[in-house]
Amino acid sequence: MHEFSICQNIVDIVISEYNKISPKPARLLKVNIRVGRLHQIITESLEMAYEVLTKDTVAENSALVIHFQEIRCLCRQCKWEGSIDYPFFICKQCNTGEITVTSGKELYLENLEVEYDEATKH
Repeated sequence: MHEFSICQNIVDIVISEYNKISPKPARLLKVNIRVGRLHQIITESLEMAYEVLTKDTVAENSALVIHFQEIRCLCRQCKWEGSIDYPFFICKQCNTGEITVTSGKELYLENLEVEYDEATKH
């Protein structure tokens, strides 16, 4: 289950980024991440790992929102560009395998959504 090790890195980054926020928010509400389809992430496994790994941290009870990035390619032969379906790395226009993957490998933290209490807002 590679989701657990991926999630450990995500949680480490989330906590690090949260600690940089000043003034400190009252709580972390949501964590938005971008994940390319080539990572073959199982959503439920990543969510379960997130719940376990955030226990007793500033991220506990925050929502993990996963935004998937489709696999897109550029054909080096006919210059077609578009989405493909894993595991078929074939140009949909000329059926060659001479393609370059242009997206679908992403894995990063997009942003954190936080809530401030009334005293912190002023």
